[in-house]
Amino acid sequence: MATDIKLDQGDGNWVLVEGKVLKTTAADLMLDSPERRLPGGGSFRRALVHDSQDGLTINFNGDYPGGVTVSGNLMVTGTLQVGTTTVGALESTIAMLENRLAQLMTLVEAVVIPEWRTKTEVESGDDMGLVSPPASELGLTVEFEIDQRNPNFSHEDVISITPPAGTMVKRGSTVTVRINLEG
Repeated sequence: MATDIKLDQGDGNWVLVEGKVLKTTAADLMLDSPERRLPGGGSFRRALVHDSQDGLTINFNGDYPGGVTVSGNLMVTGTLQVGTTTVGALESTIAMLENRLAQLMTLVEAVVIPEWRTKTEVESGDDMGLVSPPASELGLTVEFEIDQRNPNFSHEDVISITPPAGTMVKRGSTVTVRINLEG
């Protein structure tokens, strides 16, 4: 395929570059649409920069105050870092913190109230018993409050939980669960 640069393609606002490779010896590729600029950011809009460590930097120096958005799938084949920490190190730190929290909860006899969706889940747990264990397994006492024929919920759906799901409480605590009954 021969290379070609075609100006004013389409509606007159396009430049078309045809070829297999587009090479520049410039260090910075700037994409700048003045009508799309947000306040902030510098006078430059450096989209891609061949940086001083021989790396490729996207949104050099935070020139785009709106940040970088990746739509679709993203594949990272090397080490992924957040700041100076690798994602693998973050995962192991999170696992360690989860383990310590579980030990602490056992020590103080605390449990976390699940996000039960139905009366059956409150009494028997979810299908696997993993995500929403039953109240009895958690050592919780449940008081049911009944709403009759609430049009926003199906029969025996949980309308609210007090204290709310995600709250840490001591074993033996009482939880109020409001459910809808159709009959």
